[in-house]
Amino acid sequence: MTDTGPATPLPVDLRDWVRFSTDAAVRVRVQRTDTLAVDLWCIEPQQATDVLRADGDVSYTVLAGRSWFVTEDGDIGLDPLGSMLVPRGVAHGIDNRAPDPLIVLAVTSPPDAAPVEPAVSTTGTAVRDPDPTRRGVIRRLRGGRGA
Repeated sequence: MTDTGPATPLPVDLRDWVRFSTDAAVRVRVQRTDTLAVDLWCIEPQQATDVLRADGDVSYTVLAGRSWFVTEDGDIGLDPLGSMLVPRGVAHGIDNRAPDPLIVLAVTSPPDAAPVEPAVSTTGTAVRDPDPTRRGVIRRLRGGRGA
């Protein structure tokens, strides 16, 4: 998503990018612009990432499972919808000590050069309504009270 055309929202269904491996934790690049990247970490029980040290700030949000973020300052456990910001250059890792699969959303700015990967399935649940007669976003957010 780094073309030079007009900027438009790009809806995705993250379930289409979930990809586990029994061999190792899997990072899947879902979206990328020149300033931001969105990745999913898919980690089976008893797996962990290698040591991570991002070139940008990373915000992690647990979507499913229970994670342990390992840092030099200690271990931090997060449940679903728990979030943590890791500043650029801080060594850390993600550990799944639980019996359930772990899915973590990682948003990095600025992004590294990893390419966007194709979806493994297409649920069709994140679709754009192309109806040009719909009210503008500001009006809809204000409940139709005017822009």
